Amino acid sequence: MFLVAVGAFALLSGCGGRHPSSRASSPATAAARSRPPQTPPTSCITASGYGGLGAAENLFDANNNNTTGPGEPTPGAAWYQVVAVVNGCVGAYSVQNSSATGLGTDDMLILVSRPYLPTDAKQVVSTGRCAVWESAALQRAIGLRYAKATASPPSASQPWRAQVEATFDPRC
Repeated sequence: MFLVAVGAFALLSGCGGRHPSSRASSPATAAARSRPPQTPPTSCITASGYGGLGAAENLFDANNNNTTGPGEPTPGAAWYQVVAVVNGCVGAYSVQNSSATGLGTDDMLILVSRPYLPTDAKQVVSTGRCAVWESAALQRAIGLRYAKATASPPSASQPWRAQVEATFDPRC
């Protein structure tokens, strides 16, 4: 088996899982440190069954099956992982898809959007490889109003990858 440890989770190839480890610095945490939040955060998003951006770190839906229990083997070739935590809440996460099927950047942006964004998130920007949503719930949870998603096509050494991060900036 192949073990990848990033952020707050360890992932076995083809499996989602949870494992405490040191968190890597990311654009979301750097942004949170370099600028004051738009409003002071209150608490993570606590909607029943929600495990996406702004949720408590331990509720992240690494299984991609709308459950927030312990990570189990993930069907298919996509896996999710937390890459940044802000005030105990998920501040950024990514998905990788090693499938050889004809995915495109739009498909990857879909994989990181619903159901991983707060229900009030409204898309405000969409380009070929980037999308931005605005969410009052996200602002209340971690003090950052926007969720920015970017997608990267595969290379010889990397599968398809997309990432969403909470940010103060509504631009791609």
